[in-house]
Amino acid sequence: MIHKSSGKTLLILLLLSLLALPNVPAASAAPATDTDSGLPIRTTQQIAALWRQTMNPHADIQHPFVTAPSVSNPYAPGVLRGDYIQDGLNALNFYRFISGLPADLAVADELNLKAQYGSVLLASEGKFGHTPPQPAHMPDDFYKQAYSSTTSANIYASYGYNDHILFHSVEAYMEDSDTSNLDRVGHRRWVLNPPMKQVGMGLAKGPDDFSYTALQIFDKSRAETVDYHYIPYPAQGPFPVEVFGPTYAWSVSVNPKEFQKPSLESVSVTLTRLRDNRIWKLDAGNNKVTVKGAYFNTENNYYGSGSAIIFRPDGVDVYRPGDTYQVRIDGLTGKDGSAKTIAYTVDFMSAKADPNVPVPHFTDISGHWARQTIDWSFGQGIASGYPDGSYKPDNTVTEQEFVKMFSVATGAKVEATPLWSDAYYQFAMQHQFALNGLNDPKAKAKPINRLAVAELLASAAGDRLSGNAAVQFLLDRGYSKGKTTATVQGFHGSDNLTRAEAVQFIKNALDAKFTLPL
Repeated sequence: MIHKSSGKTLLILLLLSLLALPNVPAASAAPATDTDSGLPIRTTQQIAALWRQTMNPHADIQHPFVTAPSVSNPYAPGVLRGDYIQDGLNALNFYRFISGLPADLAVADELNLKAQYGSVLLASEGKFGHTPPQPAHMPDDFYKQAYSSTTSANIYASYGYNDHILFHSVEAYMEDSDTSNLDRVGHRRWVLNPPMKQVGMGLAKGPDDFSYTALQIFDKSRAETVDYHYIPYPAQGPFPVEVFGPTYAWSVSVNPKEFQKPSLESVSVTLTRLRDNRIWKLDAGNNKVTVKGAYFNTENNYYGSGSAIIFRPDGVDVYRPGDTYQVRIDGLTGKDGSAKTIAYTVDFMSAKADPNVPVPHFTDISGHWARQTIDWSFGQGIASGYPDGSYKPDNTVTEQEFVKMFSVATGAKVEATPLWSDAYYQFAMQHQFALNGLNDPKAKAKPINRLAVAELLASAAGDRLSGNAAVQFLLDRGYSKGKTTATVQGFHGSDNLTRAEAVQFIKNALDAKFTLPL
């Protein structure tokens, strides 16, 4: 199960545990004759095209239900909107596609309903786990159906995350690398289970303001057999950096028909980064679970398809597009008793970057709530990082820094001036932006607060509004969803703006079709 707590400026992952099916002996089959995974290798063009099609959810996140669930007596499972479910399904199929697996998962109505029952049970009292107790007033039949869901699902909880909960739950399942899940990455292995064909998804919000989801994942209804030797993640060949951070675990699930269960004492991994020929050697000596750094384990419970080798190198700040890593796993044994070695190469690429735009190498935004927006702003030339490779997303923004970002985003073409910010203030004056720095030069280098941004955006749109009226203007136009709630009070206008919030304000405005008046 996965538990996520976050606000607009804070994202904390706490990934917990996952149920496994009992060990089932695998049938004997001919061992692999080479070290290829046996799965198709996707091209960079295929990955980038599917990213554009599927990894930008479009459903209304404020209204996800056809019929809202009831998490207290009288209990009701509710029904999610089809487009909201589709966004989650798209994410599942994207991760399977880039891993070389069939990307044709479908939802089943009965599994969606089952997942709704489970989500309501989790939300009813906030007892987050696969075996929650029965609430005092929950009917036996309802509890039976809900318990059947939670004991056969990936489950996830999120607090204060004002975004697409179902979509982000899939991202969390695939990361799966916190201290409670690192030793098995079970959620990921269920998503990448070859025989899976049908899933169900549910969502409910509890009185504790946590949102809870269930993903019915224990399915093996695929008619055709998927032939493979092993399933690596990240996958062999091109793989997008957008879905793999420096603290994420690498994993290789071996086909139980071809490999014996890997032994922690016998198996080792050699990982080589070709850019600088750095080599990591990982084995049983790296078996201690930590938040980050070197790790190694072999895991033989049947999460998904079977046994897995799990490892993570230390000292990686970011996986860069263009980086190539070679993986070699020694000490494996085939079903016939022969020695086996796995070897493959991962070529990291960007799924969303314009090939003509430099790719950012920010070292401090993995897991940050604004990671994707920060990457977007860099690609658009709106924001840049620091010489040390960081972005410092939670640092405050000065008025002149925000004026530059906003001016560039709205099409400013400026000429160089002795003081870099003068050109942007000239642009601001031409468009009658409301700015303290136009009257008080000292204000240019001072932090700008959220209220000042609201007044600036309102004036840029042609409305000279101030105070609460400017804030309400932003909320009404969709340029902001507030900091804690979508209200004037929840906007927190007196708070200084962070670098992450700055680019998010700008992206929200552009997404809402903001343009400067002629």
